[in-house]
Amino acid sequence: MLETIFKDMPFFKSLMDATKKNERIFSYLIACEDIDSALLVAKLFAQFVLCNDLCGECENCQKVLHDSHPDVKIFPEKDRLMVEDSKKIVEESFIKPIFANKKIIIINGMQDATEQSQNKLLKTLEEPVDNVFFILTTSSLERVLPTVRSRCFKIEIPLLEKDKILPYLSGDDRTKDLALAIGEGRLTKSINISKIENLTEIFELTSSLFCDLFSSREAILFSKKMLDEKDHFSLILELFCLIIEDALLIKTNKHAGIKLISERKTIESVANMLSIKCLLRLSELAIAVSKQISYNVNVQLILDNFIMNILEVKYLCK
Repeated sequence: MLETIFKDMPFFKSLMDATKKNERIFSYLIACEDIDSALLVAKLFAQFVLCNDLCGECENCQKVLHDSHPDVKIFPEKDRLMVEDSKKIVEESFIKPIFANKKIIIINGMQDATEQSQNKLLKTLEEPVDNVFFILTTSSLERVLPTVRSRCFKIEIPLLEKDKILPYLSGDDRTKDLALAIGEGRLTKSINISKIENLTEIFELTSSLFCDLFSSREAILFSKKMLDEKDHFSLILELFCLIIEDALLIKTNKHAGIKLISERKTIESVANMLSIKCLLRLSELAIAVSKQISYNVNVQLILDNFIMNILEVKYLCK
């Protein structure tokens, strides 16, 4: 189980120690830029609370690990916490545990929770029912109301080092290097990206937008290739921005910060071919296109415009 990757890390030991030393702490707020990792830690912590020794073998541990513990409830039921979710959480907190002697309520993604839904939880977080523990997660502490933060024991989790993620990745060395660079310390994201069978081909298609796209005739060919990979368009945009970031680092002699290390030759070609002004304009273009994608605009139209706009930026920045 992925949760165990965090078991021996210093922040988790601090979390366990704080719980053992202060029996009056019932509400916790786990913050990490990678919300998936925050949820994994929340589940691991739930296992600790119910087991005390975090043995991994008892029924409590096994049920938490397999997402089947009747006394561990995870909210929200949909994408973000709404008032209706908070009402259900308050009601759930008054229902006694069924299997264990404690109940865990995990509230995931507080950064997206509405203000009203957060306010609805204040009294419950401050005065929880006996043996009910609340574990909240967020990718941003600043987006959680101060009144909620003040009622919780807070712990911040760093993004993972590459060597911690590497053993969990699929594919060949080049695929793993790309997945680590794109994932940027995010465990689940890195794993999922490494499972994309044609990841290296997607990178080569993305890099060719910089190195091989210079005429409207070529644009037609690129439109077809990009349309074939429309399901990975968001990934292409991420790679596009990473290439720009690394090319800018090379042009400003900050080579140590390069993320796409295994693709250094390609990045150097991009850096030699395009000016800083051009790279910055292309970065702005990619950000604008990412917003369009989030609005569910026609993908083919966005792709065609993206390619033509790349051509235009290159021409204007000659």
